[in-house]
Amino acid sequence: MGLEELKKQGMYTRSRVWNRRISRSDWRGIAKILEGRLGEARVVELDPYGSSSYCSRCGWENRDLNGADVFVCGGCGLRLDRQLNAAINLYMRLTFVYTTNWEDGKKRVELRMEGAPQRDWWDRVVLPSLLMGGCVLTGAERKTPDELVRELHDAVKPKLHYAYDRYADAYLRAPT
Repeated sequence: MGLEELKKQGMYTRSRVWNRRISRSDWRGIAKILEGRLGEARVVELDPYGSSSYCSRCGWENRDLNGADVFVCGGCGLRLDRQLNAAINLYMRLTFVYTTNWEDGKKRVELRMEGAPQRDWWDRVVLPSLLMGGCVLTGAERKTPDELVRELHDAVKPKLHYAYDRYADAYLRAPT
């Protein structure tokens, strides 16, 4: 099992309440609980660098994220929730061998997959698991993986969005 190696230093803000919550949190305790429950399986801390800025399908780096919720790849056209893209990248780092090297003073993460190229593996393994459960209804027409990838963000995003109304203390359905 892999967990993202998080550092508290960059999470502190001007809010004292938030800073107290961050400083009191015990992330190592979560890893210890998981190690106890998994038995002989081990918990690996993964380097979070670039997990949300690299495309999980083709490896293209999006340098202009600017806090966007949706990751858009300029290489293969993938549109996917940024957190889901990061989770897939971390899973691939846990499963496959990856290298971290420096180019022009900047860190670069590269996967080295054996057997199949990254894009073929993504289309065979990740895409069907994301589309499972009837998220995408293709009907009778057959679609190529590239066409499915372009529509993936709309298919995977939750159908119901809730907004918290602090005055009513209730969860209300967000307007569409």
